[in-house]
Amino acid sequence: MDEKRFPVAYDVQIDPVNENCYDYYLRNTARFGEYTVFSHMQKEHKKSEFIADIEAMAAFFKNELNFKRGDVLSAFMPTCVEGMIAFYAINKIGGIVNFIHPMLPEQQVAEIVVQTKSNAVMVPDMLAPRLAGILERFDLPCLLTVGATYAIENKYDAKANADALGKLASRAGKVFSYPEMLLKYKDVCVEGIKENEDDIALFAQGGGTTGKSKTIMIKNSNLNHLVRSIGSILPIVTEYGIETELACMPFFHVYGIASGGLSALHGGAKVIFMPKFDPEYFIKMLRENKVVQFNGVPNLFRKLLVSDGFDGPHLANLRVMYCGGDDVRPVLQNAYDAVLSKYGSHAQICAGWGLTECCASCAANPYYANKLGTVGVPLKGITVSVFDPETNKPLPQGSVGQLAVSGPTVMAGYLETVKEERGLGIYTDEDGRQWVLTGDLGKLDKDGYVVFVGRMKRLIIISGYNVYPNDLEKILTDNLPYIKECCAVQGYDENARSLVRLYIVTADGETDKEKRFEEIRQLCLEKIHRFAVPREIRYIDTLPRTAVGKIDFMKLTELRPNV
Repeated sequence: MDEKRFPVAYDVQIDPVNENCYDYYLRNTARFGEYTVFSHMQKEHKKSEFIADIEAMAAFFKNELNFKRGDVLSAFMPTCVEGMIAFYAINKIGGIVNFIHPMLPEQQVAEIVVQTKSNAVMVPDMLAPRLAGILERFDLPCLLTVGATYAIENKYDAKANADALGKLASRAGKVFSYPEMLLKYKDVCVEGIKENEDDIALFAQGGGTTGKSKTIMIKNSNLNHLVRSIGSILPIVTEYGIETELACMPFFHVYGIASGGLSALHGGAKVIFMPKFDPEYFIKMLRENKVVQFNGVPNLFRKLLVSDGFDGPHLANLRVMYCGGDDVRPVLQNAYDAVLSKYGSHAQICAGWGLTECCASCAANPYYANKLGTVGVPLKGITVSVFDPETNKPLPQGSVGQLAVSGPTVMAGYLETVKEERGLGIYTDEDGRQWVLTGDLGKLDKDGYVVFVGRMKRLIIISGYNVYPNDLEKILTDNLPYIKECCAVQGYDENARSLVRLYIVTADGETDKEKRFEEIRQLCLEKIHRFAVPREIRYIDTLPRTAVGKIDFMKLTELRPNV
């Protein structure tokens, strides 16, 4: 390693043992002492306060809501410290946190709440009116967070939005205010669950191996080992509570909660959580803090690069920037190299790769050995192999095949599967070793770096958000009688950015394109996330078929542009 370019040591985190995520956090950060853990609206908060609020919330859920081991909190939370506190509090008492995108359509939210058998919900007060119908339908207790809580001098004085409280008062079950909860259970501690690394800690929404959305069960041990693995390639923090990480990736994606949230907290950095990516505010934080690291998706990096004020002497603090969720183009990496080197920073965009079934991070480029054109090396303790898609046998080095992942971050399974199908999504080889067959095509180069080639499975990624073609197609064919059949595939615009392209075979032969495009768009906006709305529609007489009669979506899928 070039000590002049990379003077900071790495790989100093301790190994997890049979413990939950909260206990691992306490043990892993004990050596840092007291320091600033997070900052919100320029107001800084110490580790002791962070832990005290976790303990208060754990006591609230156990004493007030009678939360038991295995109970589920559905959290409609953006990327914020309250979400992290909720995760650790529920984790301490053996519960499960189910982060849900707060802007999903009501029908989709209802399905997730039912499927996960949620026992309570947590909602920001400003979003509560929008979710009032869901809360009324299920009559669940609701903890209402208040945006000003950690921004004002006395957090206990923060008041929930009056309109939100009014709309929930007669429609939801018991409604509790986050600041009032903290005050009521201030300095209260309850006994937690110990030695429970195999308990489920997190529910995450993912694509499965078929492109059909599923709820993935993530264990304590999965998350702990991921934090340990990520810690093995990161530069260590030497100024606790001063050196800063910006966290803006969404918690409803494992990449956000694990790689952006848990990993940053374990490293001793001051974390600034951002509920929504705003280039102007992001750059303001870059300038006002000693930011050494942040994660993002390609679109985030593109927006920063063209934003006023991004470049400047503050960039010299950066050590590494990790990018996942989509392909990173060499042209983007080279543009960043030029800007950062101008101000004396050796930081680069380091590409990574993974999938939700393995906690979203399986391989990444070490900041001290970044190799453009690859997605890095397997993280510590994780094995990435290349299998023949037909036989599931390993292929020789350099061969292209299906990427397969094994190791301690492999999920417990899918929640929806019946008892007889508990192994669905996990392949056990003849030696008894468990693998996730990712549905991604790739190879290992001579140095052991993973080269991503393309996708086998039916999954489209738009700005880091997973789009499941099967779900989209079913909504359209179930609701629009003029669609005989359709196929949603990966496409790209003129700037090589991902989009959803929809091929339609009509039942009536008519193609009033403008009217029907708007009808399709409105239906999608009502039922699925906006990223899943098709941006292109193409009409076709018949869809291509495989030899066994299945729709051959690969023939319609556009290849990844080499730019």
